[in-house]
Amino acid sequence: MAKNILFCLLFVLSLTLNVVYCTFYIEYRKFHLIDKTPVLSNGFVNYLFRGNEPTISTPNGEEFSYEQLVDCLRNSSESQGITLPDDFYIIDIKLIYGVSSEIPVIELERNFFAANSSLGEFGTNVTLGDLWDPNFIPKSDRIEWAKNLTEWQKDNLPQRMEDYYNILNTPLDKPVVLFFHCLCGCDRTGEIAASYVMRYFGWDFITALDWDEKIAGRPIMPNNKWGAQWYCLYLKYSLNMDIDCDDI
Repeated sequence: MAKNILFCLLFVLSLTLNVVYCTFYIEYRKFHLIDKTPVLSNGFVNYLFRGNEPTISTPNGEEFSYEQLVDCLRNSSESQGITLPDDFYIIDIKLIYGVSSEIPVIELERNFFAANSSLGEFGTNVTLGDLWDPNFIPKSDRIEWAKNLTEWQKDNLPQRMEDYYNILNTPLDKPVVLFFHCLCGCDRTGEIAASYVMRYFGWDFITALDWDEKIAGRPIMPNNKWGAQWYCLYLKYSLNMDIDCDDI
């Protein structure tokens, strides 16, 4: 019971901070090209981006803006010396809490891609983070929990990272941009982005967290930080990666 209450309190705090500190509208500074593939069997390169909610404010209310999304993707990649192709297919993954208040914003993206399927597709992944700070778990238990992460972690980051990597490396009939985001592009996005760079670039936990916080402009929420740290420990103790997880 106490565990459930604590998780609910963290969840409410996370929702509150998203409302207080996060814009609902697209922000160029939240976009970052994370990875790109070699040339695949179809002759194209695929790309992985993080960002925030791709909506804008109009006199008629909030709208999904495909044009501004593409501009942010292009500008972000060009800032890293990479030019996106003229035509590409967007796989848009929104990281959600799974609460009813998110439905209107979800529908903006879902409806756009349903009506414009040649431009891309849309999906959602529930992303909550974790309740327990790994550093407060006795080391022997912490190692055991980390080894068995796939059995208890709600976000199941081991499977999620494998899924995203496979999507990124799957050749389609045009170049693919795999774009994941939450509302702010800070907490849920930070958890997923940190997990990816630890798994596939070998970044240590603190380096990944510092990168997250630089993009977010603030510390990410504890539950998402702990989710990424548990995943780091999984990499260390289950996959035997040589990685510093900043655990004591």
